[in-house]
Amino acid sequence: TRTMGDKQTTGNAQTVNFSRHALARVAERGITLTPALMEKLSDSVERAQEKGAKNILAFDATQAFIINIPYGRVITAMSQEEMRENIFTNIDGAVLL
Repeated sequence: TRTMGDKQTTGNAQTVNFSRHALARVAERGITLTPALMEKLSDSVERAQEKGAKNILAFDATQAFIINIPYGRVITAMSQEEMRENIFTNIDGAVLL
């Protein structure tokens, strides 16, 4: 189990960490943080940094993550069902995982 501030790195990839809130959402929504998913999140952060984004929505067909780019921190996570019910605000970019 991850704790707040626990970081995942892959090679030279950008570090991605999870807020306490995001870790709680991952657990309650049954999202599995696989190495492949962590790699995709790290890649999303790097790509968003190159474009100057500050807060992004990184998503695929089954899950979505709001990520604060300057801190490389996942703020929250949601499942496919929740994505249908939400309007995403305060983001300045989106990355398809």
